[in-house]
Amino acid sequence: MPLSLNPEQQKKIDALIDWMVNGARPAANAVDIIEGICSRLLDAGVAVDRFGLFIWTLHPNLTGRRFIWKSGEGVDRVDAPMQLFSTEIYTDNPLPRVIETKQTIRRHLEDPDCPDDYIIVGELREQGFTDYLAQPLIYINGDAHVCTWSCAAPGGFSDSDLAILEKVRGPLARLTEAYMLRLDAANLLSTYVGRNSGVQILEGQVHRGDGNEIEAVILFADLKNFTQLSNSVFGDALVRLLNDTFDCLVPPVMNHGGEILKFMGDGFFAIFPTGDDLLPAAQVMAAMAAVTDGRHLLSEAEFDHKLGVRTAIHHGRFHYGNIGGGDRLDFTAIGPDVNLAARLLTAATELDHDDVLSETAAALLPGSCEQIGVVPLKGYEENQTVWRTRPGPA
Repeated sequence: MPLSLNPEQQKKIDALIDWMVNGARPAANAVDIIEGICSRLLDAGVAVDRFGLFIWTLHPNLTGRRFIWKSGEGVDRVDAPMQLFSTEIYTDNPLPRVIETKQTIRRHLEDPDCPDDYIIVGELREQGFTDYLAQPLIYINGDAHVCTWSCAAPGGFSDSDLAILEKVRGPLARLTEAYMLRLDAANLLSTYVGRNSGVQILEGQVHRGDGNEIEAVILFADLKNFTQLSNSVFGDALVRLLNDTFDCLVPPVMNHGGEILKFMGDGFFAIFPTGDDLLPAAQVMAAMAAVTDGRHLLSEAEFDHKLGVRTAIHHGRFHYGNIGGGDRLDFTAIGPDVNLAARLLTAATELDHDDVLSETAAALLPGSCEQIGVVPLKGYEENQTVWRTRPGPA
């Protein structure tokens, strides 16, 4: 549909397209970009009262992200859970049809012959809207996402409104694709290497040796008697057991400011960074609280073969960054203090205690800990003292 606009409107639409093509700078995030697009369309005289953007993402717990802009109300963002695809709000609305056909769907809500074939049709009509448009946003690889436009003006969208929205669709698809590529990269990096590690990688820490020396409380954890259980539980059931167990143990670590750096079979390695505002003693207590919360969740969980947890906590300094060979790198923590924490976990087994601390960590909690043994640790010439927190009153 050719555009037929007055010179002033044409100038504003050209400026909008140029702004979008050039990356919508200096808009810093999706909300700013959506606000910018919609406000510029309104300023150009386009009868837009509601905008929806529905984008699918790579995330372990989410299907995608939905943005809804309403004139005078701003932008509302909702993260869509994995089960969205099975709900009526998705299946009985235009989104799956637009994605499948890659064709625009319009419903002129004022038209007496407008079909009530989607839930959104009745909802928007009740809210006073007069027109609805669902457009595919087609990525370079052919994947389709969806944006929707709604109008409350009598008569609905004009022919020039529809032509402008069609012209905006291509640049919007490119902006959305760029945003989603970065969002997916951030999600995947956070999922596989940890939140802070992912941020550093995105900021350019991608060369072998990149990283720095940091101080942190180190937490090693593993599951008791897992090896014995793995001889009787196999395949998917064993994976399910691990996932169910980690679902109880991992969120408390993150809730208390920790970061899971690595899963190691039936255990994991986490750090609680220390600094000016994060004192070592507070981070030792945060690690201990995470373990306590995880055990509580595990005790209340309803699944078979629940296992106990053994932990070791230490505070130290280590290299936090990239190691590896060729083009295969791992963003991790290495150093004697990391090794000591790992060895303490072995000592916990030998001493038959579930939660142990190094002498360094115990010293941060004066009067709260007691010595439970002096043991040789592999790789250390001198025996190491192992501690635990003093039991509370029975």
